[in-house]
Amino acid sequence: MNSRTNSAAAAPLWVLQDGSANAQTLLQRLQQLGYHVEVIQPAQLLTTEVTVVPLVVIVNETHEALLSEWWQQVSSYLRNSALLVSDSQALVQNHAHKFAYVASYHDLDDVLRLKIQLLTNQSCYRQQIVELKQALSWHKARVDREHQLVEHIFQNALSRNYLDYPHVNTYLTPVSKFNGDLCLIAPGPLGNLYMLMADFTGHGLAPATGALPLSQAFFAMSDRGVSVAEMVTEFNFRLNRLLPNDMFCAAILLELSANGERVTYWNGGMPAALVCDQAGTVLRRLDPQHMALGVLDDDDFDSRVTTFRAAPHSSIAMFTDGVIELLGHQQEFLGADALEKMLSQYPNTDRFNELVNELEHFRGETPLRDDLSLAILYCRPTGLGEVKPEPDVQSLPFKLTSELHPEQLRSIDPVSNLMAALSQLPLLRRHRTTIYLLLAEAFNNALEHGLLGLDSALKSQPEGFAEYYQQRADRLNALQHGRIMVTIELQASTKQLKITVADSGDGFIAPPSEPCVRVATEQSYGRGLELLRQMTTDLQWNQAQREVSFTYSM
Repeated sequence: MNSRTNSAAAAPLWVLQDGSANAQTLLQRLQQLGYHVEVIQPAQLLTTEVTVVPLVVIVNETHEALLSEWWQQVSSYLRNSALLVSDSQALVQNHAHKFAYVASYHDLDDVLRLKIQLLTNQSCYRQQIVELKQALSWHKARVDREHQLVEHIFQNALSRNYLDYPHVNTYLTPVSKFNGDLCLIAPGPLGNLYMLMADFTGHGLAPATGALPLSQAFFAMSDRGVSVAEMVTEFNFRLNRLLPNDMFCAAILLELSANGERVTYWNGGMPAALVCDQAGTVLRRLDPQHMALGVLDDDDFDSRVTTFRAAPHSSIAMFTDGVIELLGHQQEFLGADALEKMLSQYPNTDRFNELVNELEHFRGETPLRDDLSLAILYCRPTGLGEVKPEPDVQSLPFKLTSELHPEQLRSIDPVSNLMAALSQLPLLRRHRTTIYLLLAEAFNNALEHGLLGLDSALKSQPEGFAEYYQQRADRLNALQHGRIMVTIELQASTKQLKITVADSGDGFIAPPSEPCVRVATEQSYGRGLELLRQMTTDLQWNQAQREVSFTYSM
């Protein structure tokens, strides 16, 4: 056998042939060229979607009817993955459009080898495309599931948002499923009202990293009647530690007194809010006087606020830059002057829908480029009165321990099952979303890095997320040994919930004091660890015992 024959090196080759003498001769010729020939029947192709094995169809002119019969049975396979070889040039020409390639008995060996190689390459590419489609489909399903989870968390986290307050009108339109803007309203304990308009850099899921702890802090501090200055100091402290360097949050926070006359505000990086009288005339502008949240360290942050007396029947219009940068159907931006003119034309609450219609008419069918958030607060007595604190719910102290082995880790969702039990307790019900988030972070860290030994750095690579979760699924299915121990302890007297998660694996857990935790928040992974540090106390890592514990105060 010569060097050309060796190059084929027993390559696999399927053959569908008519049984003629010519076909037998060609089979021998293909074997001499170094192919491993396997004669098959059409039925074998019915269960084969894609293959990297090329198919050669050998038909004499006298068996053209047999070729038509095969075509009816497996036409899609023949069209995409077969080489037709015949002794009749007319037959080849008549059926050339039905096959990937055609050849004659009389073609040289090099021609046959070339066409078989082209067919093999084409089949390989098709197989790769199918595999990529399957991977993309799996990845999309995974992303959709994660989006559903985040959406569920946000719906619960914002369930207390007082957007139906009668003296506020809002127009909130996100670019994508998740809004990079926040408009939060909450009553204070003395009949006062807090209102926050925030705009995170970016769109979609990314701003959720900071929006969740910010909203949690806002509602918790509103319940306690904390001052605006203390609020923004705490907001900046959390976001500065949590967000990467290229992400921040422009925000305006204001407090309206119970009688609707006194307004205290802090504006960091937001467009100037407009205070208008009953006729729509601008009385003053609440200009930004500070840097956005999450930019400055504690020592450099300025929490000074401004207080003024609101005129009777006045209103305050707050909006994000997405409104003034709204692109119209004539490809022009709205601008601050045009928005101010619109606000002056529709100054009353009963004409807010006309204002929204005017904005929609300006935009037309032009796709949004940024989230739109517009809110108008009418300075009236809040009518909230003194908010009564919730009755002191008495709960028995308890300690719950669950030991999970591979069979449970593969077949159930441990976090959801634990939360279903905890949510039955009145004291914990209001904190379900936060407890779920904290428990899920600790559990996933123990499973993915402790037992499965996954490396989050993989997510920073192209297509890293798909590879990471594919490895997670494969390793979890193959897991035979190991356990995760979850302990939840309620200290009823202090209203503190202590959570401990331990695993028996060998994975690495970074102590919170190491700088790699801070660096991780600037990557596409690792922000969950920083979230635990932000929202809990007594966070401790025990590398020797493979254990993390923290306390959540309710």
